[in-house]
Amino acid sequence: MQKDSPGYEESLQALKSSRLFGELDDGELDTILADCRYYTFAKSESIDNDEGVEYLNIIVRGSVKLAQINPQNGRSIALFVLHAGDIFDVFSLLDGKKHVTFPTALEPTAIVRVDMAKAREWFREFSRLNAQMLPYLGRLMRELEAFSEAIVFDDTATRLAKLILKHIHPEPSEHEYVPVRLINRVSHEVLAEMIGSVRSVVTTQLNKMKEEGLILSRRGRFVVKELETLKERYNL
Repeated sequence: MQKDSPGYEESLQALKSSRLFGELDDGELDTILADCRYYTFAKSESIDNDEGVEYLNIIVRGSVKLAQINPQNGRSIALFVLHAGDIFDVFSLLDGKKHVTFPTALEPTAIVRVDMAKAREWFREFSRLNAQMLPYLGRLMRELEAFSEAIVFDDTATRLAKLILKHIHPEPSEHEYVPVRLINRVSHEVLAEMIGSVRSVVTTQLNKMKEEGLILSRRGRFVVKELETLKERYNL
């Protein structure tokens, strides 16, 4: 990927803002992007990942759902939702073994892709990148731990409330309601994948929250109407 290539500047800014790549200087980032190819995907488009062993992918824009699918019944569960600056597939990067996940763009998304062998060279060559890897892995492990605990200990309604609260907009709104990011305009089926449930149950719980006046939803866009009441209702 050359500096005059489409998407280069966008990719450079994404790396500079990344928790993993953000400590590298411009020369190191230029070296990394020179090894990459740029791709774009439409909302809901699957991203071919070759069982994780051939390429490392860096998200430049948008968000990607990484799911596991049960081949017997077709049910799926979203292990991670990744954003700009995140990478996948990190497990294959570490051990070189196949890791079958199904990446899907949750919104219009751009990524840069590099051969996995070349990506491993980055971590050997750039000490600051290598130093950021453990904190980055720690964050992913904590997310997976929290997800596992919720699946075991929380009912579906509580898991859904946690998902909504996780994605509320961090900045104060000029309106009385609190906007929700990411899960706006995401189907109930995808929401179900993100909390380990099924679409019909998610639809029922969302309708119940609306009936209780906790949230508002119009054309798939969510806002939290009663933030503190939502927290109290589900002991969060």
